[in-house]
Amino acid sequence: MEAARAVDGARQFFTRAFDFGYSRSVDETARLWLADSVLKDVVRIMRRFKPHVVVSVFSGTSRDGHGQHHLAGLLAGRAFEAAGDPTRFPELQSEEGLDPWTPLKLYRSSRFDANSTTLQLATGELDPRSGRSYNQIAMESRSQHRSQDMGRLQPIGPAWARLRLDQDRTRPGDGQSGQGIFAGIDRDESWLTRLADSVRNTLSASRLHEAAVPLARALARASTGGSDPERRRLLEQAVAVAAGLVIDGRTTIGTIVPGQQFAVTVQLYNAGPYQVNPDVVAVIAPPGWRVELAGGTVPRVEPGGELTAQFTITLPPDAEPTQPYFLQRPLVGALYDWSTAEPQVRGLPFQPPPVRTRITATVLGADLTLEREITYQYNDQAFGEIRRPLRVVPEIDVKLSPDRIVWPSGGEQFKTLSVTVTSNGSTSVAGEVGLEADGWRTPPAEPFVLQQQGESQVFQFRLARADGIENAQVQVRAVVRTDDGRHFERGVVSIEYPHVRPTSRVMAAVSEVRVAPIQLPAVRWVGYVRGAADRVPEALLQIGLQVELLDAHAVESADLSRFDAIVIGSRAYETDTALVQHNHRLLEYVRKGGCLIVQYQQYQFVRDQYAPYPLTIARPHDRITDETVPVTVLQPDHPALTVPNGIGSDDWQGWPQERGLYFAGTWDAAYTPLLEMSDPGEQPIRGGLLVASFGEGTYVYTGLSFFRALPAGVPGAYRLFLNLIGLSQRAVQ
Repeated sequence: MEAARAVDGARQFFTRAFDFGYSRSVDETARLWLADSVLKDVVRIMRRFKPHVVVSVFSGTSRDGHGQHHLAGLLAGRAFEAAGDPTRFPELQSEEGLDPWTPLKLYRSSRFDANSTTLQLATGELDPRSGRSYNQIAMESRSQHRSQDMGRLQPIGPAWARLRLDQDRTRPGDGQSGQGIFAGIDRDESWLTRLADSVRNTLSASRLHEAAVPLARALARASTGGSDPERRRLLEQAVAVAAGLVIDGRTTIGTIVPGQQFAVTVQLYNAGPYQVNPDVVAVIAPPGWRVELAGGTVPRVEPGGELTAQFTITLPPDAEPTQPYFLQRPLVGALYDWSTAEPQVRGLPFQPPPVRTRITATVLGADLTLEREITYQYNDQAFGEIRRPLRVVPEIDVKLSPDRIVWPSGGEQFKTLSVTVTSNGSTSVAGEVGLEADGWRTPPAEPFVLQQQGESQVFQFRLARADGIENAQVQVRAVVRTDDGRHFERGVVSIEYPHVRPTSRVMAAVSEVRVAPIQLPAVRWVGYVRGAADRVPEALLQIGLQVELLDAHAVESADLSRFDAIVIGSRAYETDTALVQHNHRLLEYVRKGGCLIVQYQQYQFVRDQYAPYPLTIARPHDRITDETVPVTVLQPDHPALTVPNGIGSDDWQGWPQERGLYFAGTWDAAYTPLLEMSDPGEQPIRGGLLVASFGEGTYVYTGLSFFRALPAGVPGAYRLFLNLIGLSQRAVQ
């Protein structure tokens, strides 16, 4: 979303709603999201942003499909009514200073109901600043949603957005004439808008500095007239751009630890023709951080000149690691808890950066304040200058792997856990690292010494399973205790992609251990073709199977007959071209006695007929969104449900988010459906687990969400999946 807004220039806001997964039902969504809480969040943004027009993408009816989409459409209408009502959410006014605001028009998209259209927007028109159509900009913006497979072409030519006027508070004869989206709404005819029109009509890129004079006068007038803070901020930016003022704030380190001191450089460059008088050059930091000016301020900056100031910043010993405000507290059901965040931050994508430079200066008789984030600046030999956000991290970073263990109660007595200890500080540190687990005996702690920043040590601990335990859940913690009496038990994970800002997440060094009665099949080797964002191979490895990942070369030419079973990861036919090109080798492997388990795939899989017998996937695809619905066994004596684990009702407990998706809709008689299930109020479906004999081997297609349940440590999912692997005719007898 952040990357999309960087393309289209819009401002993004959020509610507390956490993405708990697809839902068919608006009632389920309202129950999990606490609809009135989310409504308050929407009203908060309406009162802060003060829109005259609200446009809802969704209709607020069952036509919206997803329960979340349906609720979003409903809340748009409810927020339109509530935003201007002082009796609704009065605490927004008393606690956050947000006065009621009454929007005037509510439109809804009529994309799927053309007959209801009352307004068409010509999105094929060109944006004069970029030379591209608004539709092209929208398609580039949509393409930033990488995790949602939203990539789109950017065609030229006519394009339209269709809207339906749902509510209208304007009166005939009021406001602007015509049929546009702002028709009937009074245009602000203040001195400021008249000035903006005048400057806009005479603005020239080659004479941009000429606009600084009227803009500075406007800023001076706005400063004495109680102008809206947002307008003043925009005026300050306009004056700075027109006058050629550029500010920068940078440091030469990217991570800092509690108690550390570091240097910051602040620069003001006057590239314009006007003298600038800096009044205040400051660094803004969180409470408790000590900021000291080391020198460099000057009373004025002449045209072509610059000001460079040096600061030192010292963190307090208890400075918290950097992470988004909405992750600082645990979820409350399916809502983020931002109760401790500052009111002005709630609803923003992220809180303001921890360290910013702020320069207050006078130019052309107007006072303006400019801010910029202080960032870590470094040179990459290939890409040149790189800027990254400044992050506070623990002095000692502790990570425990794996983060989840499913432990067969009759299996091996020991499991190995790895603790990685990394120094983020600049001085030597020594101590002990060990494991803690309530009620379990843990191995002795190990000594460590880290001499310099960035140095890591990895420790292997063999944890013994307590005797006689059939079912148990225990949390294992990795703890570092230093010789000077401090302790550390958290690490920082950096979420990084090329198109978005790096984001830190603080994670406790814990492993959730689940002991359960699980039997492993008698197989030697399992091959695995990894799918999209697929962590199933690691889940199978940690439970004790011998798993080998099959890369493109292996799929193309390896001897597949040495595998007792081969598993295809979810959506692998979309992500692995070798799998598509050499699918015939996998079918031949099955025909000669192998066992192939194909997890859910999308429409390409059935369109190009990669399965040995015909099957289809409906549009929209069959899925079970309620992870708690009962499951009916259709073939209770089938080996997939009996060997080596007998599958019962308890095995369907604890599945996360959903039962499954992309179930087969129709299938050849060669397949045997093993399960039946249905969402509340929906027809039963049977395409979630199909098994077929092909030649001498076994072929399985399953839409069950093993890709979620196995990494989540659900014992029943392991028991069933291991049974499927055990269908191999090559299993050790």
